Amino acid sequence: KSMAAFQASIEVYIRVAVGDSPDAIVLAPGNLGQRFARNALRIPTKRVVQMSNFIGLSLEYLQETLEENQQRLPLLWLVGHPGKLAKILAGDWDTHSGRSFSAVYAVTQLAGEFDLPASALEVLSRCRSIEEAIESLPAEALSPAFWTMVEDRIAAMVAPRIPNVERIRVRLFRMDGEALGVADSK
Repeated sequence: KSMAAFQASIEVYIRVAVGDSPDAIVLAPGNLGQRFARNALRIPTKRVVQMSNFIGLSLEYLQETLEENQQRLPLLWLVGHPGKLAKILAGDWDTHSGRSFSAVYAVTQLAGEFDLPASALEVLSRCRSIEEAIESLPAEALSPAFWTMVEDRIAAMVAPRIPNVERIRVRLFRMDGEALGVADSK
């Protein structure tokens, strides 16, 4: 019951967020994204939708709403911790830990493409969570350039689901709120 109510509230918040044809809105699993939207992006709270684990559902609601309104959205920000958002890379659109795997595997695959040293890949593959990986590996291993690639890859996975959105930007954060990618807000 409460899950259905929460899902319905996401739809309402999305309708409000795009209601008067804004330049940008933010979808975020939780508070990290909300803080970034307010402080770094200067995007008002009514344009920030907390979607919890319901990434796929939130994107569906967004696309449906934009279609109904015959509207295009210039920019969508997806912001949050990679432990949630990187699950998209494995095709998990509901990121609840009971319904999806850890994002470590998807991030490890990208780390291989990124030519991370074998020692770093080995440490990464043993981590149970992304936060553990961030804490265990030196910042040079999981560099801002690496995280920017992860962000771009997530954006590329999301794009086909929301054709009425012109541009998707992803910003990933550590649990302490520090940006992982190359932190510009353009």
